[in-house]
Amino acid sequence: MGCKVMDHVGLQRYFDERPITDEEKSSGTLLRLAACFRSDEGLFSDGPTSFIWVVLVANIKCATHMPHVVALLGERRLIKGLIKVKPRLVAKHRLTGEAFCEIEEYSVCIPERYRRFIVFYGGRRLLIGPRIANDFKAEYAARIANASVDAGYPKWLDAQRSALSRLPVPKDGPLMSIVTPAYKTPPKYLREMMESVLAQTYLKWELVIVNASPTDVGMRQVLTAIRDDRIKIVDCPENHGITGNTNFGISYCTGDYVSFFDHDDVIEPNALAELVRAIVYEESRPGLLYCDEDNIDEHGNPSLPVMKPGYAEDFLLCNNYVCHWLTVRRDLLEQVELSRKDVEGAQDYDLTFKIAECGERVVRVPHVLYHWRIHSGSTAGDPASKSYAQDAGTRAIEAHLSRTGGDGRVSRGRAYFTYVTEFELPNNVNRLEVVSPGGLSKTTSEALVNLVNMDKVQVNHIDMGFSEKLPIDELDSGYALFCTANHDLGYGDLRKLLARVAQDGVFAAAPRVLRDDSLFDYAGMIVCPDGTFRHLCRLVPEQDGGYVGRTERPYNATILNHECVLVDVGLLKSLVLNGGFSTRCYALAEAFVQSFYAGLRNVYLPYATARLNSPRSVFDNESTKAGLRDVARLIELFPELASGDPSHNPNFDPWSGYYRLNWKQYFGT
Repeated sequence: MGCKVMDHVGLQRYFDERPITDEEKSSGTLLRLAACFRSDEGLFSDGPTSFIWVVLVANIKCATHMPHVVALLGERRLIKGLIKVKPRLVAKHRLTGEAFCEIEEYSVCIPERYRRFIVFYGGRRLLIGPRIANDFKAEYAARIANASVDAGYPKWLDAQRSALSRLPVPKDGPLMSIVTPAYKTPPKYLREMMESVLAQTYLKWELVIVNASPTDVGMRQVLTAIRDDRIKIVDCPENHGITGNTNFGISYCTGDYVSFFDHDDVIEPNALAELVRAIVYEESRPGLLYCDEDNIDEHGNPSLPVMKPGYAEDFLLCNNYVCHWLTVRRDLLEQVELSRKDVEGAQDYDLTFKIAECGERVVRVPHVLYHWRIHSGSTAGDPASKSYAQDAGTRAIEAHLSRTGGDGRVSRGRAYFTYVTEFELPNNVNRLEVVSPGGLSKTTSEALVNLVNMDKVQVNHIDMGFSEKLPIDELDSGYALFCTANHDLGYGDLRKLLARVAQDGVFAAAPRVLRDDSLFDYAGMIVCPDGTFRHLCRLVPEQDGGYVGRTERPYNATILNHECVLVDVGLLKSLVLNGGFSTRCYALAEAFVQSFYAGLRNVYLPYATARLNSPRSVFDNESTKAGLRDVARLIELFPELASGDPSHNPNFDPWSGYYRLNWKQYFGT
């Protein structure tokens, strides 16, 4: 297959940072090792089996020479055997104003057991040994590193703590109740939990501790030693489990809001102040609040920050991301049925669903206010020890679907305490419009034929591009699949997209997209502050879950992949009636943003997979190629985007596609 020559901004940025040298110009030949990426070969847990290496070549005379890549056997410099590996032409790039007007990009997969390899091209050669290879691998690791592996996180957390301490503490706020079921709690952790509440800068609180092991001498000593009228110790003669003990404690709460607090965890001094700030300063009182969190070890050292999105129904269906610090308005607790024994271990998950079903606002407080302790007896330390809690999570989701009329099937996910919730294709899905510039791939075409034959869905093809104009007038009704010819979408994947978009409140759904080398091309997308787009977790292996598994869990996004996405036509036309679109190249993206702010859901659905059927440049992405006028117009239409994508957590770098910490937030440039 021939490679299209592209005028490419991404490669230009590469050469801006690594300019063409005088020696390269004088020799007339360019030969560079540009990057490497871990391949998807082997089991991910066993470590890298091979790396994909990217080679750039060019000849000033524009004479194309296939580079020869030779993998050298052994670890010593004196090599006794050679293996020739044919590189693959990935793309051709055109750069304006450079000595080399056309640059070819090749890739080659080299097994890790080969410590050295040589690249030959146009009479020149590159010898890559362990030192150079390790430098490239380190650069790759730094590129894809996310917040969970940032060694500087404790410093970042200290900066957040300092910034929050300078904010004025709300004075006239609600009484905040904190309920903590305690059973055989190690005295050290019980004391630290209570002291973290006593250290709160907001003073209107009550702490209800349900002591389900009143004969425990160590616990009793801690509970009697710390005296404060705001602390209520309620003895429970019999241990009813965490669910029953929690419900018992709720009956003693008198505050306007109730926060659920584990007996061995701690909270930040400003935790209540930030919750109350969100309650008092909002136009209407939220029904549920939660915050970001992390883990601490036995000595209180923080790690593994979990930065959460705002309320996202599809994300909640696959894991209890709300988790800590769950805070609920007490009048809503009185309206819903409290959790029962059958959801023991997932009672907070069950309660989150029930409160969300009330239709009141859910507010995320984007600060790390809660520290979940990891030790030998905790769920955080050994999730496998509480298999019953995972089963309880399944029942919590199923009960939610039953109450809301959903027909989803729930199964366990790959990671602990994650779930896969998939829906049946409704009988009323009977029409699909297909919009594609230049036709569809064979795989996608066959999927559509199966959809017609097996599901009796009428398919109408609209052979036109959608990057310059949305064909609103040509769309009839039902649903519309926007798809390019280089995306292979199978029948099962297409059905999954249709079933998700057919759910109430869903505007669009996009599958994950894998490159032909099994690296991610798309695992979600964000809007950068300048209005351009960035693919999430691009060029990480398929088996890599990314930041806390985000590549394999559905979530609700501001924008989706315009190259392969399924849209509800009725909702799309309603956006047109409400004002239409002000951009051309960005019209579909603008529709996503409008729908997001209208309260509709754009779903990244990793249960469906599209595969690229042709090579794609590693430089081909990072932002769209739409005109600068449309980029500026999008920010003009939605000025709040200039502060970062609203579906992304503000504690993430708004320019990164890898969920990095936002260091500029507290440290500037």
